[in-house]
Amino acid sequence: MNILLLTKLTDDLLHKTSEFEMSEELRKRGHVITIIMAKKIGEKKIKNDEFLYLPTINYPMFSGLLFGLIILLYLPIVARKKKIDAIIIDEATVWLPFTSTLKLFGFPLFLDVRTLPIDREKSIFFEITLDFCKYIVDGITTITPELEKILVDKYHLQNKKIGIWSSGVSQRFINAGLINEKIKFSKESKLFILMYHGTYSITRGIENLIKSLGEIDADLRKKINLIIIGFSQDEIRFLMPLCGKLGVQELVKFLPKVRYEDIPSYIAESDVGVYPLPPEDIWWQVSAPLKTLEYLAMGKPVIVTNIPFHQRIFEKGECGVLLDSNSPKELANAIIYLYKNKDKLDSMGRKGMEIVEKYHSWKNEAINLEKFLETIIKSN
Repeated sequence: MNILLLTKLTDDLLHKTSEFEMSEELRKRGHVITIIMAKKIGEKKIKNDEFLYLPTINYPMFSGLLFGLIILLYLPIVARKKKIDAIIIDEATVWLPFTSTLKLFGFPLFLDVRTLPIDREKSIFFEITLDFCKYIVDGITTITPELEKILVDKYHLQNKKIGIWSSGVSQRFINAGLINEKIKFSKESKLFILMYHGTYSITRGIENLIKSLGEIDADLRKKINLIIIGFSQDEIRFLMPLCGKLGVQELVKFLPKVRYEDIPSYIAESDVGVYPLPPEDIWWQVSAPLKTLEYLAMGKPVIVTNIPFHQRIFEKGECGVLLDSNSPKELANAIIYLYKNKDKLDSMGRKGMEIVEKYHSWKNEAINLEKFLETIIKSN
Protein backbone atom coordinates (compact mmCIF):
# COMPACT_ATOMS: atom_id res chain seq x y z
CA MET A 1 0.00 0.00 0.00
CA ASN A 2 0.95 3.60 -0.59
CA ILE A 3 -0.03 5.50 2.58
CA LEU A 4 -0.06 9.18 3.58
CA LEU A 5 0.16 9.90 7.32
CA LEU A 6 -1.02 13.40 8.17
CA THR A 7 0.45 14.92 11.35
CA LYS A 8 1.52 18.39 12.47
CA LEU A 9 4.31 17.24 14.81
CA THR A 10 7.80 18.58 14.29
CA ASP A 11 10.75 16.26 13.64
CA ASP A 12 12.19 16.44 17.16
CA LEU A 13 8.94 15.07 18.59
CA LEU A 14 8.10 12.53 15.92
CA HIS A 15 10.80 10.00 16.82
CA LYS A 16 9.15 9.53 20.21
CA THR A 17 5.74 8.74 18.80
CA SER A 18 3.91 5.55 18.01
CA GLU A 19 3.25 6.90 14.52
CA PHE A 20 6.96 6.92 13.71
CA GLU A 21 7.49 3.36 14.94
CA MET A 22 4.42 2.16 13.05
CA SER A 23 5.62 3.87 9.88
CA GLU A 24 9.02 2.20 10.18
CA GLU A 25 7.47 -1.24 10.63
CA LEU A 26 5.06 -0.78 7.72
CA ARG A 27 8.00 0.15 5.48
CA LYS A 28 9.72 -3.09 6.51
CA ARG A 29 6.61 -4.89 5.34
CA GLY A 30 6.92 -3.35 1.88
CA HIS A 31 4.53 -0.41 2.16
CA VAL A 32 5.37 3.13 1.09
CA ILE A 33 4.72 5.65 3.87
CA THR A 34 4.87 9.43 3.44
CA ILE A 35 4.60 11.45 6.65
CA ILE A 36 3.20 14.96 6.22
CA MET A 37 4.57 17.46 8.70
CA ALA A 38 4.56 21.20 9.35
CA LYS A 39 7.43 23.41 8.29
CA LYS A 40 7.61 26.98 9.53
CA ILE A 41 8.23 29.49 6.76
CA GLY A 42 11.99 29.99 6.45
CA GLU A 43 12.80 26.85 8.42
CA LYS A 44 15.30 24.50 6.77
CA LYS A 45 14.54 20.79 6.63
CA ILE A 46 16.61 17.90 5.30
CA LYS A 47 15.01 16.59 2.13
CA ASN A 48 13.76 13.04 2.50
CA ASP A 49 11.28 11.12 0.35
CA GLU A 50 9.67 9.74 3.51
CA PHE A 51 8.57 13.22 4.65
CA LEU A 52 6.50 15.92 3.00
CA TYR A 53 6.72 19.32 4.68
CA LEU A 54 3.81 21.74 4.33
CA PRO A 55 4.48 25.37 5.28
CA THR A 56 2.96 27.09 8.27
CA ILE A 57 3.71 30.17 10.37
CA ASN A 58 4.81 30.66 13.95
CA TYR A 59 1.54 32.21 15.16
CA PRO A 60 -0.62 29.79 17.18
CA MET A 61 -3.93 31.39 16.16
CA PHE A 62 -3.20 31.21 12.44
CA SER A 63 -0.71 28.36 11.95
CA GLY A 64 -3.40 25.67 12.12
CA LEU A 65 -5.66 27.58 9.75
CA LEU A 66 -2.90 27.97 7.17
CA PHE A 67 -1.94 24.32 7.52
CA GLY A 68 -5.59 23.33 7.02
CA LEU A 69 -6.03 25.48 3.91
CA ILE A 70 -2.95 23.93 2.34
CA ILE A 71 -4.36 20.48 3.08
CA LEU A 72 -7.66 21.51 1.50
CA LEU A 73 -6.14 22.85 -1.72
CA TYR A 74 -2.80 21.10 -2.19
CA LEU A 75 -3.07 17.65 -0.63
CA PRO A 76 -5.44 16.25 -3.30
CA ILE A 77 -2.77 17.07 -5.90
CA VAL A 78 -0.11 15.27 -3.87
CA ALA A 79 -2.34 12.26 -3.25
CA ARG A 80 -3.15 11.88 -6.95
CA LYS A 81 0.47 12.33 -7.98
CA LYS A 82 1.68 9.70 -5.48
CA LYS A 83 -1.22 7.33 -6.29
CA ILE A 84 -2.12 7.03 -2.63
CA ASP A 85 -4.14 4.02 -1.41
CA ALA A 86 -5.00 5.31 2.07
CA ILE A 87 -4.69 8.50 4.09
CA ILE A 88 -4.38 8.31 7.89
CA ILE A 89 -5.12 11.47 9.86
CA ASP A 90 -3.17 11.54 13.11
CA GLU A 91 -5.43 12.12 16.12
CA ALA A 92 -8.78 13.90 16.22
CA THR A 93 -7.50 17.25 15.02
CA VAL A 94 -9.24 20.30 13.64
CA TRP A 95 -7.78 19.48 10.21
CA LEU A 96 -10.25 16.72 9.47
CA PRO A 97 -12.82 19.08 7.82
CA PHE A 98 -10.05 20.34 5.52
CA THR A 99 -9.58 16.82 4.16
CA SER A 100 -13.05 16.84 2.59
CA THR A 101 -11.58 17.52 -0.85
CA LEU A 102 -9.58 14.29 -0.57
CA LYS A 103 -12.82 12.42 -0.10
CA LEU A 104 -14.26 14.03 -3.24
CA PHE A 105 -11.47 12.35 -5.21
CA GLY A 106 -12.28 8.97 -3.67
CA PHE A 107 -9.24 8.53 -1.42
CA PRO A 108 -9.94 6.26 1.60
CA LEU A 109 -9.64 8.34 4.77
CA PHE A 110 -8.85 6.94 8.22
CA LEU A 111 -8.92 8.84 11.50
CA ASP A 112 -6.50 7.65 14.19
CA VAL A 113 -7.82 8.48 17.70
CA ARG A 114 -5.39 7.57 20.49
CA THR A 115 -6.40 9.84 23.40
CA LEU A 116 -9.35 11.57 25.00
CA PRO A 117 -9.27 15.36 25.49
CA ILE A 118 -8.49 16.54 29.01
CA ASP A 119 -9.61 20.17 28.86
CA ARG A 120 -12.66 22.04 27.58
CA GLU A 121 -11.01 23.66 24.56
CA LYS A 122 -9.63 20.37 23.26
CA SER A 123 -12.96 18.67 23.99
CA ILE A 124 -14.83 21.11 21.71
CA PHE A 125 -12.41 20.50 18.82
CA PHE A 126 -12.58 16.76 19.50
CA GLU A 127 -16.38 16.72 19.28
CA ILE A 128 -16.41 18.83 16.11
CA THR A 129 -13.92 16.49 14.50
CA LEU A 130 -15.88 13.38 15.41
CA ASP A 131 -19.05 14.96 14.02
CA PHE A 132 -17.27 15.44 10.69
CA CYS A 133 -15.89 11.94 11.05
CA LYS A 134 -19.39 10.48 10.64
CA TYR A 135 -19.57 11.79 7.08
CA ILE A 136 -15.98 11.89 5.83
CA VAL A 137 -13.85 8.97 7.02
CA ASP A 138 -14.03 5.38 5.85
CA GLY A 139 -12.64 3.88 9.05
CA ILE A 140 -11.25 4.74 12.48
CA THR A 141 -8.27 3.29 14.31
CA THR A 142 -7.74 3.55 18.04
CA ILE A 143 -5.54 2.19 20.82
CA THR A 144 -7.68 0.06 23.19
CA PRO A 145 -11.09 -1.67 23.26
CA GLU A 146 -12.07 0.73 26.05
CA LEU A 147 -11.51 3.79 23.86
CA GLU A 148 -13.30 2.06 21.00
CA LYS A 149 -16.36 1.61 23.24
CA ILE A 150 -16.38 5.30 24.17
CA LEU A 151 -16.16 6.31 20.50
CA VAL A 152 -19.15 4.10 19.74
CA ASP A 153 -21.30 4.83 22.79
CA LYS A 154 -20.57 8.46 23.61
CA TYR A 155 -19.81 9.82 20.15
CA HIS A 156 -22.32 7.65 18.27
CA LEU A 157 -19.97 6.13 15.73
CA GLN A 158 -21.78 2.80 15.50
CA ASN A 159 -21.84 3.08 11.71
CA LYS A 160 -18.05 3.24 11.44
CA LYS A 161 -15.69 0.30 11.31
CA ILE A 162 -13.04 0.63 14.03
CA GLY A 163 -9.69 -1.15 14.15
CA ILE A 164 -7.26 -1.33 17.07
CA TRP A 165 -3.50 -1.03 17.00
CA SER A 166 -1.88 -0.53 20.36
CA SER A 167 1.48 0.55 21.74
CA GLY A 168 4.52 -1.53 20.88
CA VAL A 169 8.26 -1.75 21.46
CA SER A 170 10.84 -1.96 18.71
CA GLN A 171 13.93 -4.14 18.73
CA ARG A 172 15.90 -0.95 18.15
CA PHE A 173 14.81 0.29 21.60
CA ILE A 174 15.91 -2.95 23.27
CA ASN A 175 19.27 -2.96 21.47
CA ALA A 176 19.94 0.61 22.66
CA GLY A 177 20.02 -0.70 26.24
CA LEU A 178 23.05 -2.80 25.35
CA ILE A 179 25.05 0.02 23.75
CA ASN A 180 25.74 2.83 26.23
CA GLU A 181 28.09 1.27 28.78
CA LYS A 182 28.75 4.64 30.41
CA ILE A 183 25.37 4.47 32.16
CA LYS A 184 26.03 2.46 35.30
CA PHE A 185 24.66 2.81 38.80
CA SER A 186 22.83 -0.19 40.28
CA LYS A 187 25.65 -2.70 40.08
CA GLU A 188 28.09 -0.27 41.67
CA SER A 189 25.81 0.92 44.47
CA LYS A 190 24.24 -2.50 45.20
CA LEU A 191 21.02 -0.64 45.99
CA PHE A 192 17.57 -1.80 44.96
CA ILE A 193 16.80 0.59 42.10
CA LEU A 194 13.26 1.65 41.25
CA MET A 195 12.83 3.64 38.07
CA TYR A 196 10.26 6.03 36.66
CA HIS A 197 10.92 7.76 33.36
CA GLY A 198 8.65 10.14 31.51
CA THR A 199 6.91 13.45 31.93
CA TYR A 200 5.45 14.89 35.11
CA SER A 201 1.80 15.60 35.80
CA ILE A 202 -0.43 15.35 38.84
CA THR A 203 -2.37 12.58 37.07
CA ARG A 204 0.60 10.18 36.94
CA GLY A 205 0.86 9.38 40.65
CA ILE A 206 4.41 10.67 41.15
CA GLU A 207 3.65 12.27 44.52
CA ASN A 208 2.21 8.98 45.80
CA LEU A 209 5.27 7.13 44.55
CA ILE A 210 7.53 9.46 46.54
CA LYS A 211 5.24 9.19 49.57
CA SER A 212 5.44 5.39 49.39
CA LEU A 213 9.11 5.55 50.37
CA GLY A 214 8.05 7.17 53.64
CA GLU A 215 5.87 4.13 54.34
CA ILE A 216 8.86 1.77 54.24
CA ASP A 217 10.77 0.76 57.37
CA ALA A 218 13.76 3.04 57.92
CA ASP A 219 16.34 0.23 57.76
CA LEU A 220 14.97 -1.14 54.50
CA ARG A 221 14.59 2.35 53.09
CA LYS A 222 18.37 2.81 53.17
CA LYS A 223 18.73 -0.01 50.63
CA ILE A 224 16.38 1.54 48.06
CA ASN A 225 16.79 4.29 45.52
CA LEU A 226 14.11 5.79 43.29
CA ILE A 227 15.50 7.18 40.03
CA ILE A 228 13.20 9.65 38.25
CA ILE A 229 14.22 10.67 34.74
CA GLY A 230 12.83 13.37 32.49
CA PHE A 231 11.52 16.15 34.74
CA SER A 232 12.34 19.81 34.19
CA GLN A 233 14.26 21.78 36.79
CA ASP A 234 11.07 23.60 37.81
CA GLU A 235 9.29 20.28 38.33
CA ILE A 236 12.21 18.94 40.37
CA ARG A 237 12.21 22.07 42.55
CA PHE A 238 8.45 21.60 43.05
CA LEU A 239 8.87 18.02 44.27
CA MET A 240 11.99 18.43 46.41
CA PRO A 241 10.13 19.94 49.43
CA LEU A 242 7.91 16.83 49.49
CA CYS A 243 11.01 14.64 49.56
CA GLY A 244 12.45 16.73 52.39
CA LYS A 245 9.24 16.66 54.40
CA LEU A 246 9.17 12.86 54.21
CA GLY A 247 12.89 12.53 54.91
CA VAL A 248 13.51 10.65 51.67
CA GLN A 249 15.53 13.27 49.81
CA GLU A 250 18.59 11.00 49.86
CA LEU A 251 16.61 8.14 48.32
CA VAL A 252 15.11 10.01 45.36
CA LYS A 253 17.50 10.82 42.53
CA PHE A 254 16.21 13.20 39.88
CA LEU A 255 17.95 13.09 36.53
CA PRO A 256 17.25 15.75 33.90
CA LYS A 257 15.83 14.90 30.52
CA VAL A 258 18.16 12.53 28.72
CA ARG A 259 18.39 11.44 25.11
CA TYR A 260 15.55 9.12 24.21
CA GLU A 261 18.15 6.71 22.83
CA ASP A 262 19.69 6.42 26.31
CA ILE A 263 16.46 5.50 28.15
CA PRO A 264 16.89 1.74 27.53
CA SER A 265 20.37 1.86 29.07
CA TYR A 266 18.98 3.45 32.23
CA ILE A 267 16.21 0.87 32.42
CA ALA A 268 18.79 -1.89 32.00
CA GLU A 269 20.58 -0.65 35.12
CA SER A 270 17.43 -0.62 37.27
CA ASP A 271 15.75 -3.48 39.14
CA VAL A 272 12.06 -2.56 38.82
CA GLY A 273 10.06 -0.14 36.68
CA VAL A 274 7.20 1.75 38.34
CA TYR A 275 4.24 3.39 36.64
CA PRO A 276 1.85 4.45 39.43
CA LEU A 277 -1.12 5.69 37.38
CA PRO A 278 -4.42 6.38 39.19
CA PRO A 279 -6.63 3.53 37.91
CA GLU A 280 -9.84 5.51 38.44
CA ASP A 281 -8.75 8.16 35.91
CA ILE A 282 -10.72 7.68 32.66
CA TRP A 283 -7.78 8.95 30.58
CA TRP A 284 -5.63 6.05 31.81
CA GLN A 285 -8.46 3.51 31.64
CA VAL A 286 -8.51 3.92 27.85
CA SER A 287 -4.73 4.12 27.42
CA ALA A 288 -1.99 1.63 26.52
CA PRO A 289 1.05 3.05 28.37
CA LEU A 290 4.22 2.63 26.35
CA LYS A 291 6.40 3.09 29.45
CA THR A 292 5.12 -0.19 30.92
CA LEU A 293 6.00 -2.06 27.74
CA GLU A 294 9.46 -0.49 27.66
CA TYR A 295 10.26 -1.73 31.18
CA LEU A 296 9.00 -5.21 30.33
CA ALA A 297 10.84 -5.32 27.02
CA MET A 298 14.08 -4.67 28.88
CA GLY A 299 13.41 -7.62 31.19
CA LYS A 300 12.37 -5.60 34.23
CA PRO A 301 9.43 -6.47 36.50
CA VAL A 302 6.91 -3.66 36.92
CA ILE A 303 4.79 -2.16 39.66
CA VAL A 304 1.66 -0.88 37.92
CA THR A 305 -2.00 -0.23 38.64
CA ASN A 306 -4.90 -2.25 37.28
CA ILE A 307 -6.04 -0.21 34.32
CA PRO A 308 -7.51 -2.56 31.66
CA PHE A 309 -4.35 -2.57 29.53
CA HIS A 310 -2.25 -3.69 32.50
CA GLN A 311 -4.86 -6.27 33.47
CA ARG A 312 -4.57 -7.87 30.03
CA ILE A 313 -0.77 -8.01 30.37
CA PHE A 314 -0.89 -9.71 33.77
CA GLU A 315 -3.48 -12.22 32.54
CA LYS A 316 -0.69 -13.54 30.31
CA GLY A 317 1.77 -14.07 33.15
CA GLU A 318 3.27 -12.74 36.39
CA CYS A 319 5.64 -9.97 35.41
CA GLY A 320 5.62 -7.86 38.56
CA VAL A 321 2.92 -6.51 40.89
CA LEU A 322 -0.52 -5.30 39.78
CA LEU A 323 -2.14 -2.93 42.30
CA ASP A 324 -5.78 -2.00 42.88
CA SER A 325 -4.82 1.58 43.68
CA ASN A 326 -1.79 3.85 43.60
CA SER A 327 -1.99 4.74 47.28
CA PRO A 328 1.38 5.22 49.00
CA LYS A 329 0.70 2.23 51.26
CA GLU A 330 -0.04 -0.15 48.36
CA LEU A 331 2.98 1.07 46.43
CA ALA A 332 5.17 0.61 49.50
CA ASN A 333 3.89 -2.95 50.01
CA ALA A 334 4.68 -3.78 46.38
CA ILE A 335 8.21 -2.38 46.71
CA ILE A 336 8.80 -4.35 49.90
CA TYR A 337 7.43 -7.54 48.32
CA LEU A 338 9.75 -7.34 45.32
CA TYR A 339 12.73 -6.42 47.47
CA LYS A 340 12.16 -9.44 49.72
CA ASN A 341 11.60 -11.68 46.69
CA LYS A 342 14.54 -10.60 44.56
CA ASP A 343 15.03 -14.22 43.55
CA LYS A 344 11.81 -13.90 41.51
CA LEU A 345 12.85 -10.77 39.59
CA ASP A 346 14.62 -12.61 36.77
CA SER A 347 11.72 -14.96 36.08
CA MET A 348 9.25 -12.06 36.19
CA GLY A 349 11.49 -10.12 33.84
CA ARG A 350 11.71 -13.01 31.37
CA LYS A 351 7.94 -13.42 31.41
CA GLY A 352 7.52 -9.70 30.68
CA MET A 353 9.90 -9.93 27.75
CA GLU A 354 7.97 -12.92 26.37
CA ILE A 355 4.66 -11.05 26.65
CA VAL A 356 5.97 -8.00 24.84
CA GLU A 357 7.65 -10.05 22.12
CA LYS A 358 4.55 -12.17 21.50
CA TYR A 359 1.80 -9.58 21.85
CA HIS A 360 3.25 -6.07 21.70
CA SER A 361 5.99 -5.94 19.10
CA TRP A 362 5.63 -3.29 16.42
CA LYS A 363 5.52 -6.10 13.89
CA ASN A 364 2.32 -7.44 15.46
CA GLU A 365 0.76 -3.98 15.65
CA ALA A 366 1.69 -3.26 12.02
CA ILE A 367 -0.03 -6.49 10.94
CA ASN A 368 -3.17 -5.40 12.83
CA LEU A 369 -3.24 -2.03 11.09
CA GLU A 370 -2.35 -3.49 7.72
CA LYS A 371 -5.24 -5.99 7.82
CA PHE A 372 -7.72 -3.31 8.89
CA LEU A 373 -6.74 -0.88 6.14
CA GLU A 374 -6.87 -3.60 3.49
CA THR A 375 -10.32 -4.71 4.64
CA ILE A 376 -11.76 -1.19 4.33
CA ILE A 377 -10.06 -0.45 1.02
CA LYS A 378 -11.33 -3.71 -0.55
CA SER A 379 -14.87 -3.03 0.66
CA ASN A 380 -15.02 0.43 -0.97
